[in-house]
Parts: sequence; structure tokens; C-alpha cells
Amino acid sequence: MSEIFRCASSRLVSPVRLELAMDTGRCRSCGGIDLQRTVSRESYVGGGQTLRRCGICAAVYLAPDFTPESLDLFYREHYRRLFPSETIWRSEQRFFAWRGDRPVADIRLARIEPHLPTGAHLLEIGSGFGAFLGAAATLQGVRLSAIEPDVANRGRLLGSANVDFVRSIEATSRGSIDVVVAFHVVEHLADPLASLREIHAALKVGGRAFVEVPDLMQGLLSPSYFHPAHLSYFTVPTLSRLAGAAGFRIVQAGPHPDGGILTENIWLEVEKPSTAAVAPRALAALPEEVAAVDALLDAVDWRASPVRHWRRTAKHLALAMFGPGLVGELQRFRQWRQLRRIGWT
Repeated sequence: MSEIFRCASSRLVSPVRLELAMDTGRCRSCGGIDLQRTVSRESYVGGGQTLRRCGICAAVYLAPDFTPESLDLFYREHYRRLFPSETIWRSEQRFFAWRGDRPVADIRLARIEPHLPTGAHLLEIGSGFGAFLGAAATLQGVRLSAIEPDVANRGRLLGSANVDFVRSIEATSRGSIDVVVAFHVVEHLADPLASLREIHAALKVGGRAFVEVPDLMQGLLSPSYFHPAHLSYFTVPTLSRLAGAAGFRIVQAGPHPDGGILTENIWLEVEKPSTAAVAPRALAALPEEVAAVDALLDAVDWRASPVRHWRRTAKHLALAMFGPGLVGELQRFRQWRQLRRIGWT
């Protein structure tokens, strides 16, 4: 099965064909088939996916997946253009200054540093431009590893950091990592529970993982919140149960403790205990939680509206006329002003 949609990055020229995999009807988090509610069709790019809510574990997710070939094409050629704020334009220095990569990396590192003594091994999954690794390189004697397929950009903020880039978490020795960090990664993954189990296997007993993802309960305002790059949409309870089912002990799970531009994110800190993993049935949510998620989803106006149509048209026209560079520059400028207000610059 295939669907055709027009990317905002295409400057309104030929449409891009992305194929969807077979729809199994299973929840992305718990694998359940029953009690799956279809909420709406994904409208950010109109790729044929639908937004669903699981009545078993309360997960919210997009389905079906793109085929592996289409997903690779999406990230390789279209992802950064679909989100103009990711496009470097004219000044690389200004690009990173206005995004706030380094101050945010310092904020995160301040929370994780107590678990990185001399000789510790840190693995970052999805290291992006390398800001966090560059900050962590200032710690004495910490070994750095990372997974980041964007070879062209992953070294931009590394500085003098010595990083061992690996293809996948399976390329690391089981039980060899002291700390794993994954900032805005888990929501992109097709099977979040399996990925958390891989992190669990890579960690030493007593090792810790730090995960940051968007908080559905804080960020959802309109249908455009949902897009193909984010396959899962987490609440604190759904993410906590996934971590528990992967075998972790929850140390901290809740709204991001540092606030600021991180306010609409969940911060999860977990530890690998010496005991066995809990049973998968721990993924089940209480009916009240499912009802709360439904109430949030039902508060959104999913109907097509002239206002939403003209906003999308205006964005596409701006991209066609000025390109993603200038549009992204304006978006980053707004973020820089927010950083200044909270003193993070």
C-alpha cells in the first residue's frame, strides 16, 4: 500500500511518494489489538497514517509505519526541510546560538554529572549535532560513545570531544555502559518498549538511563502537533510503565524539573536493578487514565477549518518564496528571545 503526499519542503513542486507498511492494528507500545480507537488522520503532511489511542495501555501513536525504505528516505531527504528550524542558514554560529543547543546541553549535564565519575562510560542515542557530548567531554576521564546516523552534521558541536560512534546499541557490549541518555529520540522509534529493553541490556547493573520526550498532556494544542517523525506521544504514566516493563526501576518521572524551554517535556530517570524485569501486564492503564487521555484528544478540533488551511498555505508559500533557511531563521529568533527571557543565553 502506498500513499502520496506533498512535503512542505518541496516548494510546492512534485509530490513525494512514501509507502506505508501493512497495518497490523496493534498498539505501538503494548502490542494490544483490542480497544484501539482511531482519532483522526495525520494532517501535518497527510501521509496516510492515522492517530490512535490504545484502550489497554492509554498509548497515543501514529500507524501504520512507513516501510523501512520510505522511512530512510523521509529522514535522509525531507525531515530537516519539513521543520525549517532544523535548517542551517548563512551563519552556523547564529544557528546554534539561537537554538540554544549548548545551554540546554549544560542544563541536562548538570543533572547527569553525579553519575559520571572518572572512568564511566556514557552512551548517547541520537546525539544530533553533538552539543551534549561536547559538554560531557569536559568531565575528567569519561568515555563517550554515541549513535547518530546523520554523519554530515553529528560533529558540529563536538569540539575536541573524542567520541566512538557506533551503528546501533547492539554494537556495544552487553552490561558495559554506565549511563545512557536519549533526548527526543524515543518518540521517533517504531517499537519503544523493545528499544528500552535494548538500553536495559546495554547498561551495567546499577547503571542509569535518562530519557527526555515531549509531554502529550502539556503540548497538545492542535492537530499539527502530530506528524510522521513522532510515532509515539507519551504521558508520564505511559512512559513510566514502558520503562518498568523494560526492567527498570523508576527513579524520577514527571514534568521536566528545569522548566524554561523544556517545560513541555517529560524527564525520566531510571536505574537497572539486579532483579528481573516486571511482567508485561504492568503496561495496563486504569480506566480513569484512558478517560483522561480521551478527554484531552476530544478537546482538539480535528475538523478541517479555513483558518488552519490558510495558515498551512501561508507557510508553504513562505517556504516556496524564501526557502526553509529564512523561515527557520525567524522560528529560531523567537526561541532565542525565549532563552533570553529565562536567562539561558
